[in-house]
Amino acid sequence: MGTDARKQFDRTAASYAVSRAHSNSRSLALLKEFAGDRRYGIAIDIATGPGFAAFALADQCDEMIATDISKGMLQQVQKLAAERKIENVERSFADAHALPFRDASFDLIACRTAPHHFTSIPTFLSEVRRVLASSGVFLMVDTTTSESELPRIWHQNMEWRRDRSHVAASPPSGWRREFVQAGFRIVGEQLTTVDMEFNDWVLRSNTPQEEIEVMRNEWKNIDEKISAEYTVKDHGNGDYSFRWPVIVLKAVIS
Repeated sequence: MGTDARKQFDRTAASYAVSRAHSNSRSLALLKEFAGDRRYGIAIDIATGPGFAAFALADQCDEMIATDISKGMLQQVQKLAAERKIENVERSFADAHALPFRDASFDLIACRTAPHHFTSIPTFLSEVRRVLASSGVFLMVDTTTSESELPRIWHQNMEWRRDRSHVAASPPSGWRREFVQAGFRIVGEQLTTVDMEFNDWVLRSNTPQEEIEVMRNEWKNIDEKISAEYTVKDHGNGDYSFRWPVIVLKAVIS
């Protein structure tokens, strides 16, 4: 993540802290499921945002470190941890591309709903592999996208216009390839979706009003193939419901 992403998430941290799409989605339950019954020593949640993944996994860890480049997000972690009475979550300022931790120092590494903001997926995965213990587990959740070109291009264009800190969401085949090239073996995979509402989606990211109106008009005339791919429904009042695809991966060092 770069300076633009840091500014964006400092500005919108409070909105993400109350986002149902981030706090209650199916992917959070899957993350917990993929962690299994194992007890972990020290864990890290990369690009934690308001800390939802860190909180979900904390009861299986002796120590959980929630990291982010946004001080605003880390403040939300502190606030929500206190409200939930979670005492084993620490906070740390850290860039996913240059983690300030020793080699092989974590038993569990998580990263949820963040990599599509990263400027270099290979660098991120290289850092994860470096700091993951040889017997450790890496859990990743992120918005993915279509394997088909037309809906994929539309999806990426809309995400970038809504939030200029968006870089790219990889299709599932791309993620599998990136993990293998980074030296991981995928031992668990699940595709799911996250339910979204257009008005809430653009409000949360503080999208400029003029851009919102242009996007609304484009959604009104959306291609049928794109509409079917993302289950887009027009509610007739300028709002739309839709579903973004999400991938959940569990990996170990190969």
